[in-house]
Amino acid sequence: MAEKLNWGILATGGIARQFAAGLKVSKTGTLVAVGSRTIESATKFTDTYGGKPYGAYDEVLSDPNVEAVYIALPHHMHYDWTIKCAEAGKAILCEKPFTLNALEAKRALNEVKKHHVFFMEAFMYRCHPQTLKLKELLAEQAIGAVKVVNSEFGFQAGKEWENFRTDGSVGGGGLMDVGTYCVSFTRMVAGTEPESAHYCAYIGEKGYDEIGSGCLKFPGEFTASFGTGVHIGLKNGAWIYGTEGMIHVENPWKASGGNLTLFKRGEEPQSWAFKSTNDELYAIEADTVAEFLEAKECPYMTLEDTVGNMRALDMLRASAGLKFAAETLA
Repeated sequence: MAEKLNWGILATGGIARQFAAGLKVSKTGTLVAVGSRTIESATKFTDTYGGKPYGAYDEVLSDPNVEAVYIALPHHMHYDWTIKCAEAGKAILCEKPFTLNALEAKRALNEVKKHHVFFMEAFMYRCHPQTLKLKELLAEQAIGAVKVVNSEFGFQAGKEWENFRTDGSVGGGGLMDVGTYCVSFTRMVAGTEPESAHYCAYIGEKGYDEIGSGCLKFPGEFTASFGTGVHIGLKNGAWIYGTEGMIHVENPWKASGGNLTLFKRGEEPQSWAFKSTNDELYAIEADTVAEFLEAKECPYMTLEDTVGNMRALDMLRASAGLKFAAETLA
């Protein structure tokens, strides 16, 4: 475990600000560099969160004080900048979805392995004690054999919202933004990959899925459904049903409120509260990178898991006819 880890951040958007705030309460992390398209944007960011501002992303990778890089860029830029970080010898924490498809994911991770650097896709919920407790309950078969998972993650953005998430050419839309959490969660619970997948989506004029619902079929009589969207407010919880009971996770994605509750047949419900501030959520993620830095990957979110998630997203998109102009196809 690295006792201290110096971070650089690529981009200065909302998710970059959340991670930077997390570093302030992290046990191991220090922000030393921030890269943006302009020095003005980077300086404004570092005035609040610390670190040295750079007016180009490459300059962060050239900074010898930077040991790990958080890639907070839009989806379609993850592929190129993961490779550049690997070539620079930096540990990598890359925002989800890792790439636009599984082919890109495999190619980028080949470079990660070639340069022997740490990599983790930034599903911060995977590092949280609430998720680790859930996995413990599932390993104990607390609800018997799991048969059904229902989950949802959606938010209500105005139709006038201008963001890469509303650009279908670069991977915008609900599935690749927040729906990917549901796919990741379901695969984690299943412990295997889906045999088939279908996504029913409303694709608007800008070519992105504004609202959608998906279903996944896994081996062993296991099925799952999820709802997602960037123009629909959902309850954003998860329900896991087994042969001997069910588990309800009120807030699986940020664990900032609500309980993890086990309902077992013939017994009183048991609840666990894992309440974290938003800053603590990202601090845990940063500290997890430090913990597994020498191992080059985190057991909570492995490289194989990242590729598996991209394959599942590929299957879902194919069923909906959802294509991205920016993705690599061959």
